[in-house]
Amino acid sequence: MPRRLLTTALLAGFIAMPYQSHASPLEPYKWKNRILVVTGPDDTAARQQRRIYETAKAGMTERQILLLEAVDDSAASRQLRTALGTDGRRFKAHLIGKDGHTAFTSDTPISADALFDRVDAMPMRQDEMRRERSR
Repeated sequence: MPRRLLTTALLAGFIAMPYQSHASPLEPYKWKNRILVVTGPDDTAARQQRRIYETAKAGMTERQILLLEAVDDSAASRQLRTALGTDGRRFKAHLIGKDGHTAFTSDTPISADALFDRVDAMPMRQDEMRRERSR
């Protein structure tokens, strides 16, 4: 009887476990990074957002902002667009906070200054800056 209970408990545990393929593609970054996700075609706006990110790389690194792009028809891009609820037909920039929630979405490229202002106003970033000043 105890073996049957153990087998049933193990089976129920496996059934209840979520499949990795259904996990959000943003999950690995949760509580570690802020994410700037660019969706849509790889057009002028997407290239401009990429240039803004690269030009301001030091500030992006300081604020723990990573750039992810879903600008093609790969499975990873489709999964990312699905997670964000966008179809990818036109440019969108999504700022995802460390908590995994969308903090801001724009239909046009976001300047580094505007991005930094938004991130620096976030409560978690405020705490990070206080800790940095107290060192």
